[in-house]
Amino acid sequence: MHKYIEVCELFNKLESIQSRNEMSLELSNFFKECSSFEIQIISYMIQGRVAPMFVSSEFNYSEKSLINVLSNKYDIDVDSMRKESGDIGDTVFQIMESIQSNSKSPTLEEIYSILWEIVNTSGNGSISRKNQVILQCLDMLSPLEGKYFVRIICGELRLGLSVRSLLDVFSISIMGDKSIKSELESAYGVCADIGYIGSVVLESKKENVVKNLITISAQPGIPVLSRLVQRVGSFKELSERFKESVILQPKFDGLRCQIHKWEEEDEKSDISKSIIWKQFKKGSTNGSQNLFEINNNSKIQVKLFTRNLEDVTEMFPEIVDSAKKMKQTSFILDSEIVGWDFKKGKFLSYQETMQRRRKYSVQSMREDIPVRAFTFDLLYLNGKSLIHTDTKDRIKQLERELSTTQEGIVLAESKSFSLDSDIKGYFDKCVKDGLEGIIVKQEKGGYRPGIRNYEWIKVKKSIDKELVDTVDMVVVGYYKGSGRRSSFGLGAILGAIYNEKKDRFDAICKIGTGMSDEILKEINSKLEISTSKQKPKGVEVVDILTPDVWVIPKYVITVDADEITKRIGEEKIGGGYSLRFPRLIEWNRDKSANDVTTISEIEKMFLMRKSI
Repeated sequence: MHKYIEVCELFNKLESIQSRNEMSLELSNFFKECSSFEIQIISYMIQGRVAPMFVSSEFNYSEKSLINVLSNKYDIDVDSMRKESGDIGDTVFQIMESIQSNSKSPTLEEIYSILWEIVNTSGNGSISRKNQVILQCLDMLSPLEGKYFVRIICGELRLGLSVRSLLDVFSISIMGDKSIKSELESAYGVCADIGYIGSVVLESKKENVVKNLITISAQPGIPVLSRLVQRVGSFKELSERFKESVILQPKFDGLRCQIHKWEEEDEKSDISKSIIWKQFKKGSTNGSQNLFEINNNSKIQVKLFTRNLEDVTEMFPEIVDSAKKMKQTSFILDSEIVGWDFKKGKFLSYQETMQRRRKYSVQSMREDIPVRAFTFDLLYLNGKSLIHTDTKDRIKQLERELSTTQEGIVLAESKSFSLDSDIKGYFDKCVKDGLEGIIVKQEKGGYRPGIRNYEWIKVKKSIDKELVDTVDMVVVGYYKGSGRRSSFGLGAILGAIYNEKKDRFDAICKIGTGMSDEILKEINSKLEISTSKQKPKGVEVVDILTPDVWVIPKYVITVDADEITKRIGEEKIGGGYSLRFPRLIEWNRDKSANDVTTISEIEKMFLMRKSI
């Protein structure tokens, strides 16, 4: 078992390396000397977590709490030190170095256990108890160990290594290159546990690794990456993309959500036996427990996951109840959760629906904002994965299984259309009914997790506009503003898209409109605790857009604009693309930073408009 200091030295070295390839090589060499147990722990730690994204395992601990407790213990102005250093980890390093703190050489497993103790501490007085655990831990750590310990619990690890980066590392570790990247992406697509995927790779012999990855199958309780949809610029282009009849479904403006149901007896798979975090999750007995928490002491388990792999089960009890009452013993449903105004007989906006995600007053919100899960795909049923089944056949089976639905789960409409039929007419009807548009699906072909291609195409009501679709961006900085907005501490935000070739975020425009005073206050309160004194690793920006304050990239926004433009001579960053008159449509969307719009997608949107 590695000592925790060895992992911290690794993190420190990675932080000093600028080249993504060098980082991957350094990490892959370290993984070669790790056990399956350690690979999983380090993979989660690199993401600033103790478990995969879909496991509710947040530290729920802020920098402010840490600053207060350290100020009281050492009688120094920690807040000023934090502002000066720009990083809570560096601040703790300085403090511990000044008091000549020495390490008691804890193992990686010991620190992992302590991190879980912090996660599992909840209820009245939890912050006080967490403070005690953290201070006790810091007393046994060296300055470098303390630096990365507090960075993890405060969500500020700052290594700039995404899930995609780790998949590259796994390939290099076993093959010496990235030759099995596609197989790794496919495996992660059906089993979104990055630690488990890493352990499968590193425990395999080189000649068997591909076979072992291919055999990984979908399992209720572990999210499948949502299949994505492509966009087109016109109905003419839409008809050119397909050679046979298609399936049309409404496009809802809600929360993309997978509904998982299974029974305790189903938790005997190789995946369940191999994952490590279940040993530490609150409620475990003698080092083991069911894959997930038991719902109401029932053998029937139900979990709801967003496309961002967030567990939102507790926020939608009516959907959970509906799933439990359904006769099927196990399933994975792909759906969209949408609010409905019964008095006016219309869909609620995304912003209104998302009020249901509040962690408090769930019951009152249930009454004020009723929701339905409109289900449009079936990925798993009664012990069998349907990932590789044709779309047409999956939908037929879904229609049979959901012919009689419970209150919270509703079967979304699916219609088969020939290419010469009135697809535009169906689109117009959906828009008139208050929907965003339609999804057009090829009848043949399986469910491809995390993949975006022309087998699934979205046509939104914005198709007649200059910009055929909105753009999802991650916030990487902000500008302090002037005049009235200076009182909010924020006047505009800097948005970035994903550069898939460089595995980084490229900033392309500042957004200063579309934000009410209330939204400005909310954005500022979120961003001010995620600031960075230096440009975050994995972020690039042209000089003219350099923000007043850098932000760790994790908050996703949806932006509309008049058109996409191109800055000649600046193609190396963001392809040179920018947005003319960008305006904020949605703040903190239910997507991860890795799901934002890519440069290639922006280029397609740009060409669509130029070709019309």
